[in-house]
Amino acid sequence: MTRSRSWTLPRLSQSSVSTTYSLLGSVRLTYAVCAFIATSLHAAIRNMLGLIILRMVKSRPEDALQQALQAASNVTTSSRCSGSRIGFNSAIHVEDLLQTGDLPWSRNQELAFPGVYYYGYVVSILLSGYLADRCSSKTLLMVSLICQAVAYILLPVMAHYSFEAAVIDLVVCGLLAGCGNPSLYKLFVTWAHPTERTALLSFAYSGMLVGAMVVFPVAGYLSNFGWELSFFVVGSVALLFGIACNWLIYDTLDQHPRISNEEVAYLRQGKSPPEPHAPQVVSVPWKSLLSALPAYAFVLTHVFHCYTFLVLSLLMPRFMSEAMEYDLKEVGFLSAAPYLGGLCSKVVCILGGSYLERRFGPDQSCMRRTLYGICSILTTLFLGIIILADCGNKTLVLLMFILLMASTDMGFSGYWPTLLYFAPSFAGLLSGLANALAHLTGFLAPYLVAALVHTGSKEEWNVVLMTLIAFNTLAMLVFGLCSSTRLQPWDPRNGDTHERSASAKENIS
Repeated sequence: MTRSRSWTLPRLSQSSVSTTYSLLGSVRLTYAVCAFIATSLHAAIRNMLGLIILRMVKSRPEDALQQALQAASNVTTSSRCSGSRIGFNSAIHVEDLLQTGDLPWSRNQELAFPGVYYYGYVVSILLSGYLADRCSSKTLLMVSLICQAVAYILLPVMAHYSFEAAVIDLVVCGLLAGCGNPSLYKLFVTWAHPTERTALLSFAYSGMLVGAMVVFPVAGYLSNFGWELSFFVVGSVALLFGIACNWLIYDTLDQHPRISNEEVAYLRQGKSPPEPHAPQVVSVPWKSLLSALPAYAFVLTHVFHCYTFLVLSLLMPRFMSEAMEYDLKEVGFLSAAPYLGGLCSKVVCILGGSYLERRFGPDQSCMRRTLYGICSILTTLFLGIIILADCGNKTLVLLMFILLMASTDMGFSGYWPTLLYFAPSFAGLLSGLANALAHLTGFLAPYLVAALVHTGSKEEWNVVLMTLIAFNTLAMLVFGLCSSTRLQPWDPRNGDTHERSASAKENIS
């Protein structure tokens, strides 16, 4: 029987008080907080577009007419989601369509614009993943935050100039944002003990939920004073934080000026060889990597899983406005509500993740597959209820979205840390590849919605929700059949690899 390896994760019975170092007041907690803020700002910058686009564009009378004609047509064929339109004589939606924006963009331009961000994102994130394994992760993260913030602040100016100029600026913004994600993830190899990875990663990436949850109501309020103000405020906060990271984040244990000797010893224990003298990645073992089933499982699971998250984050405000017929003033707050479910799941992962990692040790594959399968089944169930509900079940639909975000995010916390176990030396490269492919759906989803949703009816949006079920099922099958947390033999941190290399050198001599 093959022994499962890690580098190295102790079981619960092997851990002792003498070998631990308190997280409270530690520098690894400082990095986790910085990562949380960075992901919060990242989520705020990209998710805000889905809401503010409703305020940026001029009203189009033809859209109001189309809504009214569709409602009149539906009244003879279906009682679902049509009575309210006729009862108000479409007045509430006509009022919503008379937006406060001043940009003369078409509906196709309006739908496509938030997804333009991902054109640059998917290009840069792959290259930056490769660089994160070789260059200063701190520098990449800082450059990403600072330059992305500047591009975001300039976006209103470009949007007033022309649609094309706004597109170019947003593509550049996405390019810069893609530089930060792999480096942020890679730094957890240094700044998280093996028994804390799920907890600290869950905490850090909960910033994606907090950023989205906070930015919707805040941006909705700020847009009352002009939609441009939201870009200025969010961009300025990101700029200031990016500058502050110079004194908060460091690449290695030796570089950190405030770390204690006890915490250095704690972070080095269980790693073979110990940090910061981990093997330098001189070349990528492409042949081994491209034939590794866990690598394919990780990348494809992330691609299929992220489709649900990206569609919800980009298009939730429009779904609430069109399919559920909420007033535009309510959309900002209601679009933030589902992220409460995600936060609850993060709390569970933070509190229970370290226990499970100690309990199962390096043999986590079965546990993570089971948990991800449960989360995927629940996600499908919640989506089915939303599809069957109609506009009169607003509270039920909102509750299902909260639970849906909770199950989706808990599934993310189940599969995302596996890369730090089976290929820690290539965490930057593989996470960059996974994010690049996954975020292709970020700019493809708006085009899909434009093709499927012409009038904004609930029936049309149900087709979009069915695609979420399909992708969620694919993610469950791939991860359940192919994933692993076993340290791969081609990773430089694998002790067997070093032993074989040493033996080969001795035989040659």
